[in-house]
Amino acid sequence: MLRPYLPDAYDDFVDTGPLGLTGCFTTASALYRDARIIGSLLRECAPDVVLGMMHYPSALVTLGARLSRVRTHVIASYRGPFYEYLRRYEQSFRRRLLLRTVVAGTAWLADRVIVPSGGTAAELRRRFLTPSARIVTILNGIDHAAVARAIAAPTPELADLDGMETPVLCAMARLAPEKNLGLLLTAFRQVCAIRPARLIILGDGPEREALEAQIADWGLTTAVYLLGYHDNVYPYLRRADLFIHTCEFEGFGYAMLEALACGTAVIATDCPYGPREILGDSEYGVLIRPNDPQALADAILSLLCDPERRQALAKHGLERAEQLSIQRMVTAYQAVFTGLVHC
Repeated sequence: MLRPYLPDAYDDFVDTGPLGLTGCFTTASALYRDARIIGSLLRECAPDVVLGMMHYPSALVTLGARLSRVRTHVIASYRGPFYEYLRRYEQSFRRRLLLRTVVAGTAWLADRVIVPSGGTAAELRRRFLTPSARIVTILNGIDHAAVARAIAAPTPELADLDGMETPVLCAMARLAPEKNLGLLLTAFRQVCAIRPARLIILGDGPEREALEAQIADWGLTTAVYLLGYHDNVYPYLRRADLFIHTCEFEGFGYAMLEALACGTAVIATDCPYGPREILGDSEYGVLIRPNDPQALADAILSLLCDPERRQALAKHGLERAEQLSIQRMVTAYQAVFTGLVHC
């Protein structure tokens, strides 16, 4: 999967697919087995720096390097608030204990821990006792040149909306419980009771059938477009009058940044931890209370009835997206890598 994204010149590419790694947290013995495999790979490749992206890869490279005693600098990168996930979705005490121990241990053993938001950093310090000096916060960035190229692609699924004055809302997320799209549908139903609107949802996942059933039960089948996964989301984001974000928790919330880069005004739940760090105190978008469909419906209707405010938000949001450039992000990562190598 990664090979197409590699630059023209690189030293080597090692496909870990044939190694039979578990791929996610299951049992302590499976984690130990996978870490030993990665340790052997690190000993063979002998990199100066190894980076694990997400919690399980971070555990593998950190534990693998320590078990194999390989001399390499290890960076763990946690992309989301793990404690928020544990308290909502892990019911077994033994499993919670295993996961908290592994994440805390990984953070202690790694040379650096990179996170995409200050809130995630604070969670690591408070819940996993990670030393502040080990944590580096690097907000995600977006490639504005790539957005400009991709935004003009056609959107044939929306052909019937061409020429219509009906406002279009957009959401983009994996169709899973933590994305809280039921909240969006509840609020959208209230919006449609007051004025016509259309809602497009990009993404796929385990909750698709349940969402389709809810849409049908509420008579919204002609108003809601479940468009599934798309490689290029930018023309859909640009087509929307508003982008809506309803996740229960976020490490950052990259979809919001993508919407801002398209010049689309954003409404987001003020959940842990990303939205506020992207949108400020409703400076670059509108923040609302989490799990409050009435507040969401009111925010949507308020912006739909006030085009000038919506356009001003879109302008400020675009300025925020320009601040969060991919160049800034790459430079920050390079500084961490070179700082470790030269220390």
